[in-house]
Amino acid sequence: MAEADDTTDTDVDKTKRDQLPAESPTFPWQSSESVKMVDPVWAGHVYYVTLLVIILLFLVWTLIRLCRRRRRHYDLPVRDITKGHRWVFMDEFPEPTYCSVCESSIIHGGVCDSCHVCADDVCIRTADRLFACKVLTLSNSANSMKHHWVRGNLPIHSICDICGNECGLQPRLCDRICVWCQRTVHDNCLHVIKSADCDFGRYSNLIIPPYSLTLKLVGWKGRRHWSVSGVSQPPDDRNWKPLLVFCNRKSGNGEGEQILNAFRSLLNPAQVIDLYEVPPESALELCNFLPHRTCTILVCGGDGSIGWVLSAIDKMQLETPPNIGILPLGTGNDLARVMGWGEGYAGEEEMEEWLDFVCRAKVTTLDRWTINIVNNRKFGFRKPTKALTMSNYFSLGCDASIALKFHRQRESRPSWFKNRLTNKIWYFFFGARDLILEQECKYLHRKVTVELDGKVISLPELEGIVVLNINSWGAGCPLWTGSSNGNNVPKAAYNDGILEVVGLSSSFHMAQLHVGLAAPLRLGQARQVKITLRGSKMPMQVDGEPWEQVPCAINIKQRNQALMLVKADPEKQGPP
Repeated sequence: MAEADDTTDTDVDKTKRDQLPAESPTFPWQSSESVKMVDPVWAGHVYYVTLLVIILLFLVWTLIRLCRRRRRHYDLPVRDITKGHRWVFMDEFPEPTYCSVCESSIIHGGVCDSCHVCADDVCIRTADRLFACKVLTLSNSANSMKHHWVRGNLPIHSICDICGNECGLQPRLCDRICVWCQRTVHDNCLHVIKSADCDFGRYSNLIIPPYSLTLKLVGWKGRRHWSVSGVSQPPDDRNWKPLLVFCNRKSGNGEGEQILNAFRSLLNPAQVIDLYEVPPESALELCNFLPHRTCTILVCGGDGSIGWVLSAIDKMQLETPPNIGILPLGTGNDLARVMGWGEGYAGEEEMEEWLDFVCRAKVTTLDRWTINIVNNRKFGFRKPTKALTMSNYFSLGCDASIALKFHRQRESRPSWFKNRLTNKIWYFFFGARDLILEQECKYLHRKVTVELDGKVISLPELEGIVVLNINSWGAGCPLWTGSSNGNNVPKAAYNDGILEVVGLSSSFHMAQLHVGLAAPLRLGQARQVKITLRGSKMPMQVDGEPWEQVPCAINIKQRNQALMLVKADPEKQGPP
């Protein structure tokens, strides 16, 4: 009976399958009815559907462009002073020092880089609890502040602001100093000025007062930190040009850290930026908060750091560009030499002197140039065009080859490059090796074509070409001076919109130029320069940043002008 039922069911299923259309699809959305229903709808509106897709794509493209044009907000983090002082630990204090907690004489311990508080190793935590550090901000309703006095450990030869006699002479913790205006007073004279408002002293036009700075907490839980949210103009009417100090603590032979510490004690610590931790774009937010005020930036570093900051200013598109001063910490410091800031900081001047230099400095303009590098096609493909910005000079050939070898060696062995003297010895070594053994840039004149303002010039036999914006190359060597064939050489300037093009015959010729035993091969001046490289790769550099370049076409034209500070002659200037 069961077998008969199974047979009957099987026959019925087979009969049903036979009744289905032969080409019926497996899935319901592939049925012929669905196709008949959909086809007429889309077929009659192909034009409208295509138009709708185009409109949607246009809207998406427009939104992307608007998002890119919208200025990005950069975060400028600052230290939370409620967590204690910023201690700099000393193995041995250079001068007699007394603990601010136990008042005993100490040989080693810590000193706060912002407020001068000193403490023995065992008193550090107690000092954090007892003494407030230099405040970064105050209530928005405040428009003035009192002096912030710290007792003892005054600078040598400090003079009392009340009685005019010398302070800090007794061998103990005595007398006071204000961490903002740097005034010093005797303990017995303190009552005369204790309740007075602080005017921030001789550098009041450079300092951002705490009541002009606002902060906010940003970030997620566990990573929250204070960040600058606004800067307002001080209520008193004065020639206020707030100063920002940019410095990498790794710059120089430990000089960067010392310079940062010194400026934090003289200014609002929020104005002192460590480029090792914070990019210049974030620091320039302070300038955006003051669109109608001209800020001043003191860049403590070499030509590379200055170029980095200038590029950040271009990127930020500030409404009022800042003025740029220089404290040279690099090896070449060519731009600092031209602007009068010297060949390099030797540690002899105090930071108060550099603030005086900034106050006396004059504003000038510096041409900035765009270098477009279009690579030649290889196997039908071309690498993307590279766009660089130049402030000092561009070179290719033997000069850039030495810079490239120096750069690669410093990247692999940074401990071998500790100071300027060592760096110059390494430059001499690579130059001598190129002259004697390698000569990889020989016959450069056969591999390049140079056009000055659209005119091709004939090249003598050479191994290097330098395009100058400033008349200082290779750590202070002037390439565009003197006379040529009895005629005066046209004057070179860094703000005339004209480039000077010079040739180098060899590495030995470079050495002769540095000691004044040879004249450069002057190729000409132009407002636009085009160099075409053929054949093999060639070392190149822009403002001391080298690389190896494949055959290409290089176009150099003016980009804009930056506002720079020229150091004034102190003998011709009065007090700041």
